[in-house]
Amino acid sequence: MALLPFPRIDGFGSVHGVPTLPHGFGDVFESYRIPTGEVELHAVVGGEGPPLLLLGGWPQNWYLWRDVMLPLARSFTLVVPDPAASASPTSPIGATTRERSVATSSA
Repeated sequence: MALLPFPRIDGFGSVHGVPTLPHGFGDVFESYRIPTGEVELHAVVGGEGPPLLLLGGWPQNWYLWRDVMLPLARSFTLVVPDPAASASPTSPIGATTRERSVATSSA
């Protein structure tokens, strides 16, 4: 998969800063900061094929899906965002605005 036109993320919480990932995970997946308007989401993206969006519930993030991501990546391009409430805001906004943007940013 080609790199996306979004900033890549390294360090804690990214595919490069998490221990105990399946062998080869970092070769298939990349962490990105995706602007969605009101917030920027961290999303792990990788694989080949039609897109498949994997959503976790609060308080989980993309790491919840780590054991099924490599097998699915053989048939799909996975987009696995962290919940919007855990994202870094692009500007100072309140929790209410973040909660309202969850549906918009995941759509």
